[in-house]
Amino acid sequence: MLNLITPLKVILNPPTRLEGFPGESVTLDISLINQGEQGAAIDVFVDPTAQTLLSWCPSARKRVALDSQQACEVSLLFEIPSDTLPGSYPYTVVVDAPEHYPEETPIHYPVSVEVLVKEQTVIRSQKLTFSISPATSPVQPLLVQPNQDQRLSVIVNNHSSRVDRFRLHCLDLDKTWFTIQYPSNELSQLGVVSSIDGLELNPGGQGEIIIEFHYPINMPAGHYSPTLQIISDNAPEQVFLDLVYLEVKPKFHLSVELETILGKVSHSPGQYRLTLTNHGNSIRELAVSASSRDETELCYYVCSPSSVNLLIGETATINLTIYPKQKWRRPLFGYGLELPFQVNLQDIQALPTPEKLPMGLLVWKARPWWLFLLLLLVGVGTLSGLGFLIWFVFFKPAPEPILAEFKPDSASYTEGGRVRLNWTISNSDRLDQLVISSTKDQTASSPQVYDFRQGLPTELNRYCQIRDGETPAVGDRNLTCTNVDTGARLAGKYTFQLQIKAKSAENPIHQKLDVVIQPKPLPQVVSIVARQSQLEKGKPLTLSWNIKNFSQLGQLQVMGQLKEGKPTLLKTYNFQKQIPPELAKKCQPPVNETLSCSNVDIRLPAKPGDYTISLQPVSSGSQKQSPLSKAIQVQLKATPLQIMDFTLNNQSSETNPSMFLKVGQVLTLNWKVQGDGAKVKLEPLGDVPASGSRTLKATTSLSQIVLTAETEQGQSIKRAFLLQVDTPKPLQKPTNIDSLKLRLQMIK
Repeated sequence: MLNLITPLKVILNPPTRLEGFPGESVTLDISLINQGEQGAAIDVFVDPTAQTLLSWCPSARKRVALDSQQACEVSLLFEIPSDTLPGSYPYTVVVDAPEHYPEETPIHYPVSVEVLVKEQTVIRSQKLTFSISPATSPVQPLLVQPNQDQRLSVIVNNHSSRVDRFRLHCLDLDKTWFTIQYPSNELSQLGVVSSIDGLELNPGGQGEIIIEFHYPINMPAGHYSPTLQIISDNAPEQVFLDLVYLEVKPKFHLSVELETILGKVSHSPGQYRLTLTNHGNSIRELAVSASSRDETELCYYVCSPSSVNLLIGETATINLTIYPKQKWRRPLFGYGLELPFQVNLQDIQALPTPEKLPMGLLVWKARPWWLFLLLLLVGVGTLSGLGFLIWFVFFKPAPEPILAEFKPDSASYTEGGRVRLNWTISNSDRLDQLVISSTKDQTASSPQVYDFRQGLPTELNRYCQIRDGETPAVGDRNLTCTNVDTGARLAGKYTFQLQIKAKSAENPIHQKLDVVIQPKPLPQVVSIVARQSQLEKGKPLTLSWNIKNFSQLGQLQVMGQLKEGKPTLLKTYNFQKQIPPELAKKCQPPVNETLSCSNVDIRLPAKPGDYTISLQPVSSGSQKQSPLSKAIQVQLKATPLQIMDFTLNNQSSETNPSMFLKVGQVLTLNWKVQGDGAKVKLEPLGDVPASGSRTLKATTSLSQIVLTAETEQGQSIKRAFLLQVDTPKPLQKPTNIDSLKLRLQMIK
């Protein structure tokens, strides 16, 4: 079966970059396939952040409308200016369907335009080309016969200068639906094949791969577009794709059977069972009904259920109940009254239904003999009723007012819309007083009292009218009031009560009405994306987001939480139904109450670690808390531990780690350590700051000077000087013999 991961399938050709010379025009072809269950309006455009590429593309935004399982191709033309410097110019292609697939879009595709120098040669797909035979397209798909096999030939050309091996993959179909066959080991002028798990071609060679589709017998009707992908061993990072368009013609075969359960009735309804079986290859949505085969409808026909959805090969059972009407038509004697009927089927999608549908017959039995006694009693009752009617017309008491209707002007309300009431009171001439009271969330408000003893109150003149009834008589007048403002507009559950007091009645008439005013929808973050997943210390985090129900947005808080730490408020944006100035260049005007902001820089705390970033929208009016957005993970890298400088008398420990000194010689130490939270120890001085300078004298006990730097994470670095301190020898006094020798030499 098909594996549809996303409703929108997008193929870029070329997939990663365009190449061209200054002054030329290059084209990016984009294939769009709507694999969802509904039609969609799809926007394809270049990300506005790429200002340079926007000036090159005359039509940087295009919109197409695709029905379900429909495909099309969109092209973006880039005109490279003649004075453009050679280099790579990155940009992003965005595919968006916010109205129909808001959760799966937008989709971003990073690509680039490579501008070459005049001495370079543009190489367009010189590594591999392939074609499919027979060729297919969305307009001319390949017809599929279920439960049969179908072979397609894939011709592969190796344009590279190296021997390469190619493998074929089918991305969208179940593995049981196809078989891939590579050529057997043999030499040909098109290529040399060395194994059966791939197609190996010499430079400039051509070969053939066979893919055979095995279609199941219950394959649903419709359009299929599996993707074929060629993978090269020499360039596995390259993407070579093409689509195969398949079509399964619909087959409509529907069987209908009618079974009689109770076909002869006297007082109970007739019972029948209808069985529907879908033998076709399409899902059927059917409305089931029944009707009489006579000119007049003498029965009510009830189908339970009245509509069914039949999958391929599925059977549904429907109970048909027939109620005879017009009881006086039941025969007095004889076999009974035959009521023929037929079953009606209507396909919701206007697909064909069987021409011959089952017909049935219901027999309405004749009345029993004792019914004549009942007719006699009816005659006596009729005479009694006539006497009562005479009394009612000439001697009846004055009618009391009746509350005929009491309802709101709308079935649903949203916060801000006022609740208005409508009511109708018959025999309003007997009305003495009318009281309207309301309760909101079990809190009662002051009732409104209207006095009708002097006629219609002034306060109700613009809402109410008094008119005569259908059969004018004494006191037969109706009071009709429409759109009476109650003042209720805040969200909550209201209970309105209308109380009527008649002039002579002891107990008033009252009726209650429950109305719910729904709160305005809360602002909600539907998507949040971070450009970076890792940051160096001191650089900002770049975020993009989409927020719906923008008119209710009061504030937007950016929250950050270090692992095993408390949430921290990083930034607050005040909206109040308008975009703040600091986001004016980052956010687009709201479309359908959805605000889209891109490339917003957020500063993280100085402490490195793994942060969880989320957005908290705050409603401008509602007291309810808006839902927190989904969290994204960002790592703030710590500054690496490093000894930048360590010298002794301007000599570095890296170039001259060993030194010879004399006792008492003055030593000047300089050091500098870089790293977050670094602890520095200098022997023999002990703990020292991260950078500094010290002076000391050489002694015989000083054999080495060691600089050690450590972090809390356990990282450690050492640098050292090895010292040898020499003691000066004392001068020796001359002996007597030496003095005598010296004097003799002087005499000579």
